[in-house]
Amino acid sequence: MPTKQELYNARRKRVDDVKALKVPDRVPLAPKLGFFYGSAYGIPSYASLTDVKNSIPGIQAYLEEFDPDIVWPPAVYPSLAAKALGSEFIKFPGYEDGIPLNDSFQILDGEYMSSDEYEEFVFDPTHFILSKWLPRRNKNLAGLAKVNLQNPIEFGLYASTVPFCDPEVKQAFEALALSGKHSLDWLMGGGACAQVIEDAGFVLGPQVGTTCPFDMLADTFRGMIPAIMDIHECPDELLAAVNTMQGIMLRNALGAAIAMKKEFFLIPLHMGVDEFMSPENYAKFYWPGLKALIMACIDNGITPYVFTEGNYNTRLEQLCDVPPGKVVYMFEKVDMKRAKETVGQVACICGNLPTATLMYSTPDKIADETKKLLDICAPGGGFMMDVSIPVDRCPKENLHAMFDTVHKYGHY
Repeated sequence: MPTKQELYNARRKRVDDVKALKVPDRVPLAPKLGFFYGSAYGIPSYASLTDVKNSIPGIQAYLEEFDPDIVWPPAVYPSLAAKALGSEFIKFPGYEDGIPLNDSFQILDGEYMSSDEYEEFVFDPTHFILSKWLPRRNKNLAGLAKVNLQNPIEFGLYASTVPFCDPEVKQAFEALALSGKHSLDWLMGGGACAQVIEDAGFVLGPQVGTTCPFDMLADTFRGMIPAIMDIHECPDELLAAVNTMQGIMLRNALGAAIAMKKEFFLIPLHMGVDEFMSPENYAKFYWPGLKALIMACIDNGITPYVFTEGNYNTRLEQLCDVPPGKVVYMFEKVDMKRAKETVGQVACICGNLPTATLMYSTPDKIADETKKLLDICAPGGGFMMDVSIPVDRCPKENLHAMFDTVHKYGHY
């Protein structure tokens, strides 16, 4: 019987081979899991969101039962940290938000920066974030709207400190301190989950990451529909803001991954789908920032793990503009044959058994769909078996059907 180290070495080589576009001994199993660690093993979503360490028994049970190759750590928001800020853009399981304890969190789209504020954001993004963006998204930080540190000249410095004696400003800083405590617990808990995965001899999936510059602006500042409309209504202002966001992200987003010496960096893509912008606008507003983030990862010895959410068929040629064997692309909805023929020649591709099929279909149907993916994508290597979107819940026998099919037909 192989030792834990021998099993790890086999998984490690398998993953390294497909990343480098080589043929491994077998197609790696790397399904994205959300709350499955809890739902499959009796741990409510509420418990994981309150303290991510509550996921650990479920992680351990999953590793023992399924024996994957790449294991994703739990992707959960710190609910206590968000509640300390009074965050209004996200809702969590529990009586306060009226969501059942076993359901997921819900992100609410919203407009927290108007189109006529682009110039203000570009001029001083830190001040805008402090005095407008944070108070608008978090009710307990309303007092920060009174803070202005843009006037450090002579007596202006002292005048700028006056708001700090305001009770509402004090309350905002108390909320930040409490959120900071909960966030530290969350980060340490995430580290404990990752350590469990690595100690058990499995390859750790992406633990840190960020969206690309356009998505960060659209997701958290302008809102989905306004950002897409801005492409046509105020393109110059939008492009300037995206470029500013790119600078912010390149200075800050990779810091944790570099400091923690992480192998993978997750880049989930939201707004670049086929329906939202033409190929020409994608090339102008979206791809430059995404490519800059990808290249920054590569330059720092980190593998970008790019998740193309939604339909991405018109973007495949653009995604090829990366160094060979340095990027992993995951696809939710795409023609995998075309993906294999295009992106699959320069990057490792993952896909994309529909998570809905995994949740609601039968083991026989899942085995058939898995076999079809293997027939299309496995030849020549450079392919990992994955699902379309993270799995929160599904019958365990259905997930076993995917795993068993890869073990039966995924060898070279």
